[in-house]
Formats: sequence, structure tokens, C-alpha cells
Amino acid sequence: MKKRFLTLLFLLSVVVILSSCSFNGDKTTDIENPTETTGTEEPTTTTEPELSEEEKARIELEKAIKEREALELFRKEELGEFYVPLPAIGEEEEAIRFTAKGLFMTGSTAGRPVDREKVQIYIDYIDALKINDTATINRLSSKLGDLNTLEKIIGIAASTEINAVVIDVKDDSGLLTYESSIELVKEVEADRYARIKDVKELMSVLEEYDIYPIARIVTFKDMNFAYARPEHSIQLSNGGVWHDYSGTPWVNPFDKYIWDYNIAIAKEAALMGFKEIQFDYVRFPDNAVAYNAITTFPGRDGKAKDVAIGEFLEYSQEILREYNVTTAADVFGIITRTWADRPEDIGQTWLEISPHTDVICPMVYPSHYGANWYGFEVPDAHPYGVIRGSMMEAIEKNAAIANPADIRPWLQDFTATWVQGYIYYGYNEVRQQIIAAKELGIDGYMIWNPSNVYDPRAYLPTEKEKTTSYPLDTGEKDLTARTPSDTMLQYFRSERNEIYSRMFLLTPLADRSDNFDDFYHQMTSDNLELIDYEVYSHTIVSESEAVVSIFYKYRNTENNEPSYIESTEAEWRMIKENGIWKVVRDISDN
Repeated sequence: MKKRFLTLLFLLSVVVILSSCSFNGDKTTDIENPTETTGTEEPTTTTEPELSEEEKARIELEKAIKEREALELFRKEELGEFYVPLPAIGEEEEAIRFTAKGLFMTGSTAGRPVDREKVQIYIDYIDALKINDTATINRLSSKLGDLNTLEKIIGIAASTEINAVVIDVKDDSGLLTYESSIELVKEVEADRYARIKDVKELMSVLEEYDIYPIARIVTFKDMNFAYARPEHSIQLSNGGVWHDYSGTPWVNPFDKYIWDYNIAIAKEAALMGFKEIQFDYVRFPDNAVAYNAITTFPGRDGKAKDVAIGEFLEYSQEILREYNVTTAADVFGIITRTWADRPEDIGQTWLEISPHTDVICPMVYPSHYGANWYGFEVPDAHPYGVIRGSMMEAIEKNAAIANPADIRPWLQDFTATWVQGYIYYGYNEVRQQIIAAKELGIDGYMIWNPSNVYDPRAYLPTEKEKTTSYPLDTGEKDLTARTPSDTMLQYFRSERNEIYSRMFLLTPLADRSDNFDDFYHQMTSDNLELIDYEVYSHTIVSESEAVVSIFYKYRNTENNEPSYIESTEAEWRMIKENGIWKVVRDISDN
């Protein structure tokens, strides 16, 4: 502790010395050879020449560089094996929330060479598709076999609505796809299989074609780190490291050491030129019912899994602000509907994640839903309907948060042959998903195809889209297709059946606490029990306000002497908040 204190004291002294040595425009004194004067001599005065703006800027830059050098010495001592330098002075940019329409690619794809002439061939081919130029399509088709997957993806981004790519930076095995300078990465040999040999060149190509780069970091499913540092893995209660059903160990999401490791990689990705950090597998393993009873999570201290995931995202978002990047989190599609972290118990709930990241990315692949989800016996066979239903749920959840993340779904571009009743997914099925989200005002999306082979026709707006205004005008209905009367009826049903989570979603932000537990306590301690209700009609007052005519009857159970609060012709206000009708509750005696 004493050594650490002395080191920090020395570094602070360096900052002071360097700052005092920098020229700041005042007259300086030569300490070793001071000018001697006597009381009888006339004092001499000199006039310093006025500095130009360029000279002042140069001096300020020199001063900033010296201060940064001292700061980096301090940070190296403080961060140790997690150390990554800050962005260079003069390279600071403000992070922005970008409406990305992106394609996924592996490190192997991203590491391929790019021949710009071949890229141009694919651009010309896509341009021919746009106008159905059969002659040009046939002429160029014979040349497409010479293009690699990266060249095709760049061509798609250059000539369709695609404007982003999601690139594996740390993959599903925990291996980095580039050669790292981070000490801990070197120690665990996480960059031993670097598929992207020249990241600088890759970033240059993406910038040339105006493509927004997103770094995908697989976070807590990290087999490489779990084997290298087993003490930071999920542990068996009786000793040893736990492995999932496929034999893969996972690192412990409660462990701040693991947080700092992944954030260090995110910092390095930002310095390489990535504009957004996307944390995937930002969760606990699934099938928790099988492992909860036999595992232990050091550092948990009684904390809920979803709270820990939310805290990790909040922590990473705050740190990465210094690196001029936005953050994103991939989540299971099911959490657009579920409320608590059940039955999966993977640490993902919408209200714990959306407030702590810039972008929330639900993986709403139709093939991942079981029978009868969204009213479809085989959801995989209904790409439009599944995305529409899941995005309505996501919008409703987001509308219950004061500062939510942007919604950007992962969409399916693969054929799920393992699903009974599956359909083939071509460009039309992909486009249907994009349109479903677009109709609800969700313009960004990402496309998942593990082979990285994409049909450019999926990213060309249809003729109907070109003449349609988005999001679609829903009239008096909100984005979940509910009228004010529908919403009021659902609110009463939820109250009658004590579904407080639904009531929370349908209550304006200003009328309740952001904390659900506080809201629950309020609703369960007011001694009012709804025993009868009816919804008559509604009147639209403005685009964001309505009035609903209702009848209600409450039993007041306070002091074990029931009394009743009953309305005659009550009217409750409704407000449309973030696209969702919500109820302004107003109980009074009549």
C-alpha cells in the first residue's frame, strides 16, 4: 500500500513539474542565472512580442501532450494488465446514435483482401438489379464467382440501404480476431488466431465506402479465458469449474475482473476505429434450472442476475464514453414479452438492460419461437407477423423507461431446417421482417447469416415502400394497435387480476416511480380492491390525449371495515407517451 502511495505521489509531482515547465505566455526566469540588480539601477522593462493564434495553439497542444503523457503513466499504474491508452489528443469525436442497417460478418470474412475493381463489379451488378437490366445482369453474373464475401458485403453496402457491418472482434470461443496489445490478452493467448491481419486497412476500406463499423464482443461465453483463468469461471459447489451441456465452461458474470477484461478489449476496438461496441452473450448460460442448484458464483453477494448484467452495461457505457463509441447489447428475443428473469434465469430483463446501453438488440429470429407464439402454429413460417408482434412488445417496454436505448433487432437470414414446418428464407422473407419493423418506426436492423452470404435484393425497398410514409399512421390506435378504450379495458383487467407489471407499463412515467418494486408497494398498500368496472367509449382530444368514459367500483379495506368507492359517469384522461396510450388514474368518490 505504501509503495502504491509513493508511486502515485511521484506521478502527481510529474504532472505539476511538466505543467510548470510549459510556456504559457508569461515572462520566465532563468533559475540558475538570475539577473542581478541593485537599488540604484533603473529597472529595465521588456515587452514580450504578441503571439500569433497559431503559436498559441501550438503551445497549448504541447502542454496538453505533456499532461497526457503524465496521465498515461498514472493510468498504466492504475489499470495494470487491463491498460489501454486513451484516444490520441485531437482525435476525440462525439459518439452518436446511428441508425445502423447492418450485416454480420466473422473475423475470417473481415480478414479477406479487398479488390476495389471487384467491388465495383458487384456494385454495377446490384445497380442492374434495381432496374431489371437483364443484359447487364447476365454479363456480370459470370464474374461474381471471383468475388470473396467481404467484397460482396462492401458492394451491398455501397449500393443498397445497408450502411453498417457487425464484425467479430471477440468470437464465441473467446478468441480475438486481431493481434492485441493488451497485456492480459497476451497472457491468456486470446489473440493466437488473428484472422484480421491488417485492421487499419480494413477500417480504411470501410471508411472509404462510408460503412459504419460495429465491434461484436462475445462477453461471458468465453471458453478461452475460462480455461486460462479457471478461478474466474462459474464454479461447481463441490469444487471445480462448471461446464454447460456442450462441455463449454463460462466465465462468471458477477466477476468485475471479467468486466474489466471485456471493457479493455472494447477500448482497443474503439481505438482501431470501431464506432460502436456490441456486447453479445451478455448473460448467464441458459438451462439455469439444471445448474443453479450445483453451481456457485463468487462475488454474487445475493445480487439478482439481471441486476448484475444491468450494472455491467452501465459500468461499461460510462467508461467507454471516453473512447467516443456507443454501446449495444444483444438480448434474447423472448424478453420483449417476459417481465421477470423467468423461466430462463439468464440475467436478461428489458427494464434492467435498456436504460444502461445506447442500443438494445433483441434476437427475434422467427425460428427461435415455439408453437403458437404471436398466434402462429409455426412462427418460422411467418417472418412478418413474428417481427411485428415482437417489436410491438419491445416498443411498449421501451415506452415505460425514461431514457431507453434505441431498438435495433437482429433479423433472420437463414433457413431453419431443424424446425418442423420451416420455410425457405430468401430475400423476400428477409425484406418482410425489415418492413414489419419499419412500419412501427424501427428503421435500424441487423441481419444474421452465419455463412455471411447475403442477397442484395433484400435491402432494396419495394415499389410499395417507395410510395409509403413510415412509420405507418395508426390513427387513434397506438403502436400496439390499441385504442384508448382498449388500453383502459386492459388496465382494469390487469388491476382486477393483480397483474401489476402490465399496470406499470400502462401508467405514465410522471405518475409512478421508475422502480417497479416501489410501484408494486404503492399499488398493494392503498387498500383499494377493484371489484367491478366497465368501459363505455373514448374521445380523442388531440394526437397525444384522449378521454375515456368509464364506470368503476372499489372496495376500501382499510381498518377491516370495508367501504366502497363507486363512480357514476367518470372520465379518465389518457395520454400517448412514446407511442403508447397510458392511463391517468383518478379515483374519487361521486
